[in-house]
Amino acid sequence: MVATSVISRGSETFDVFTRRSQPKIEIDLVGQTPGLVSSYTTGDHIEGTVTVTVEHETRFDEVEIAFQGSSRTTVERAACPGRTGSQHMFLKLRQPIDDTEYPAPRVFEPGRKYTFPFQFIIPEQLLPQVCSHRRVNNAIHRSHTMVPPTLGDPMLAGNGKNLLDDMAPDMSVISYIIRAGVLKRSSADQRQVKALANFAKKVRIIPTVEEEPPIEIADHPYYCTRKEKSVKRGFLRGRLGRMVASSAQPKAIRLLPHSCETRDTVNTVATINLRFDPVGNEQPPKLGSLTSKLKASTFYSASPWEDYPFQSDNMPFSQVGQGLFNDSIPLSTMCVGSAKWQKHSTTGCERRDSTESTCSESSTGPSTEFTGGTYYTASLVIPVNLPKSKTFVPTFHSCLMSRTYSLDLSLSYHTPGTNVLTPTISLRVPIQITTESKNGGSIKSELGVVVTQAELDEFFSPRSVAPAMNETVIDVNLAPPEYSDTIAPRSVRA
Repeated sequence: MVATSVISRGSETFDVFTRRSQPKIEIDLVGQTPGLVSSYTTGDHIEGTVTVTVEHETRFDEVEIAFQGSSRTTVERAACPGRTGSQHMFLKLRQPIDDTEYPAPRVFEPGRKYTFPFQFIIPEQLLPQVCSHRRVNNAIHRSHTMVPPTLGDPMLAGNGKNLLDDMAPDMSVISYIIRAGVLKRSSADQRQVKALANFAKKVRIIPTVEEEPPIEIADHPYYCTRKEKSVKRGFLRGRLGRMVASSAQPKAIRLLPHSCETRDTVNTVATINLRFDPVGNEQPPKLGSLTSKLKASTFYSASPWEDYPFQSDNMPFSQVGQGLFNDSIPLSTMCVGSAKWQKHSTTGCERRDSTESTCSESSTGPSTEFTGGTYYTASLVIPVNLPKSKTFVPTFHSCLMSRTYSLDLSLSYHTPGTNVLTPTISLRVPIQITTESKNGGSIKSELGVVVTQAELDEFFSPRSVAPAMNETVIDVNLAPPEYSDTIAPRSVRA
């Protein structure tokens, strides 16, 4: 017992001495604005210097400079109290340092500054072995090897001037750092390396993300791109007809690189196509207001996703080691009462007023109760502008987490005798958020890649995001070596 106490006290004294005399490391980035975190995108060069100073002569063997990207998730366990999670280092680039750049002998002297330059290039894609877990198809591997954006760090979520919310929970974090360390090998075993000092500087990465093919949403449990509803005269009264609303996935919202700020003009537009099939000679209802909301969904898991995650009321995420965090952002409320209905007929072609149309095809198919005759159609164009009070990251899918977006559209209308409650009809459509390259062009165009028409047809064919019925449970024992399990408690943001 005495010997143990002496050894313990001696070790503590040595550790205190080491901490006091450890080298001091500083990392300076080219072009960095004081007080702001530097932001980079695909193809950018991260340049800077690492400066090492010491208070006492310090022997060392190597200075390591690395650019690292990692993700970390924490999931509440449903079966028993507690949390589980994973860490995944998906990117590590090392800066080679020539022997001539080191002092000879390898001793740092007090009163001198030792400077080591570095340069890293943000890659377009990660190495294939980064995603080595079981997958449903090759499309998952492609998505998981794209560089994900910085996510979940409140100190980095901003437009370069203010800290903004990126709508991610504390349970899912993607971070990038420049890390520098002074290393020394053990005299007894050269394979053992000890870090005399470590220092890291955070950087924000928002990669260039191009628009993906539209999602196949037929019979999807979450999205609703077509809805029918009976239009009633009033409470306990007869029906006027049947209302049909439909919408397709709009073009992606394109963000500017680096700051992820949106354009000053309209980002994209969504279109709602309406159809009214009257019971007899009834007129279509008068339209009221249209409300649009954007929902940001962050999926995270303690084990790698085998397929694209999706929302469903029947899927208890916590029971399979997965989590979901939704944040809804109001976009706009606009009056659409001035929208004009167009009259159509499936019987005969009569000459009518220019405001009416006959014998024409409607972009929205008939209701389930339509038997022919007269019907009405209308189209509403909704501008989609992102608010500047939030930070938006592009849509992405990685091994441990994903970020997707959907657009909720709710239309109110008025009928005679409905003075108490205003009826509404609602849709939910998927929408993507992408980021442009610096010159606003395509990455493939910059690289001079030739794409055939067959490849384009295959690329723009709808893709399914709903997993097969027998693939909803992920085996947590299948995590590859680069995924490390953690059970450390972390704070959860309400």
